[in-house]
Amino acid sequence: MKELKRRSAEKDPTVWIGKGGVTDALLGQIKRQLDANEMVKVKAHKTSLKNAGVAEDAERIARETTSEIVDVRGRTFTIYRQKKTQKAHPKLTR
Repeated sequence: MKELKRRSAEKDPTVWIGKGGVTDALLGQIKRQLDANEMVKVKAHKTSLKNAGVAEDAERIARETTSEIVDVRGRTFTIYRQKKTQKAHPKLTR
């Protein structure tokens, strides 16, 4: 986990939570980024924090994307999901 926190500190946010909050479209984008990069850094605009705090948004996003929260700092948090290993193609294993 220490290594993930170090990597997280070096990253810039790639997803922003806007005034609409956590939407299905936002969750879809985060899932695609997790599939491609394993780690996603998310920053919340102040206007998105009317109903929930950053920690609550991070917990919801982690739960709905089956990922882990690496770090929460201010309005920014990082989540991580290990890439799925691809099985060998059946025709290539013969």
